[in-house]
Amino acid sequence: MTTTASEKPKRKPWWLPAVAVLAIGGIVAAAVAMTANDDGSNTSSGPSSGSIGDPEIRQAKWKFTLQRGPGKKFSNKQRVYFAKQRKKLKAMTREVFDALYLSPEKQRAALRANFTPKARKSYQRAGVGVPQKAEDVRIRWRSARIVIDGNARATMDVKMIARGKAGQGAFATKHRSILYAARTNDGWKVFGFNVDQNPFRKNKSSDKEEDKKNRDKKKPAKKDKKRSGGRNRRGDRS
Repeated sequence: MTTTASEKPKRKPWWLPAVAVLAIGGIVAAAVAMTANDDGSNTSSGPSSGSIGDPEIRQAKWKFTLQRGPGKKFSNKQRVYFAKQRKKLKAMTREVFDALYLSPEKQRAALRANFTPKARKSYQRAGVGVPQKAEDVRIRWRSARIVIDGNARATMDVKMIARGKAGQGAFATKHRSILYAARTNDGWKVFGFNVDQNPFRKNKSSDKEEDKKNRDKKKPAKKDKKRSGGRNRRGDRS
């Protein structure tokens, strides 16, 4: 299932937040340090209150890749702007997709806060996320590649793989959203998107096999011992 929607937002000049930041002494150095030390990942602990996630399973970590858009090298103002805004875009991505997959009661508020009205309604109609009445949801993969342009535009390429239980049995969902966002007077807002989500059924035996593979990966590998001077099955000396 692929869905596309877009609307033109009211933009805010990209350089305004940068000028405000440069007016405060010492913030530039702090922003540069944040850019150098941030590896783009965070550890997700157990699900929050009201979550439909499996309480005994640690959800997959978010994997973030952050880039600047094509064009000339960033000026000092643009570098400060990039360092500040990428933190906001990462938080926005987490809020939206954690709500869609783990906290249904937060979905409406998360979409309302981060989408323009038209984009929000279209995104909700696209049926993004897990099935209704889902439980024991396990997120197996979640990543986002965020590209920030110098003119206050950003693109977020988000990928999710989740499985769990619903009314009709076990399910697994592979999802990809490309979100187009712009900085407005109210902060970053998604104004357009492409969605591709493919649900497919998984039976209990395949779930058990996957769990066994995950357990086997954690076990240390046994070192092969060389045999010398013995006999092989055919009776020859090895």
